[in-house]
Amino acid sequence: MLRTRTKIILTIPVCILSLILILLLAMFFSNSNGRGSFTSTKSIEYNTKNRMIMYYFSFIGYKYTPISLKKGDKLVLDVSVTTKEGNLKVSLENENNKELFSTENPKKHITKTVNINENGNYKIQVEGKHQGGYNVKWNIES
Repeated sequence: MLRTRTKIILTIPVCILSLILILLLAMFFSNSNGRGSFTSTKSIEYNTKNRMIMYYFSFIGYKYTPISLKKGDKLVLDVSVTTKEGNLKVSLENENNKELFSTENPKKHITKTVNINENGNYKIQVEGKHQGGYNVKWNIES
């Protein structure tokens, strides 16, 4: 009887710690500040104020992160895409939806500097029907 009680007493803290760890991991990997209209399956996502990362079994739709830029800024984009199947487009658009940069299914890592000619709200967007993942990072140089 004492042995069973000891196992129960030890099992409860382990279960609680496991649940806390699972919740923290879920919060870490679902840190999504992007917007759009998309569905994904078996996905892991991590976004910050200057990075969008997502790996998935499937992604369908579009997702974007808004950024505010000023005239004279230089936006340095680093784009990596892993494609197992399908197509994925990564783009930078101004507030009038005019594309200032675009790449589709890049095979290699791309670094692109875009000169900003007017103040405004811009968006970095990924779009497609795709299996694989992407890693888009950016820095703003004034």
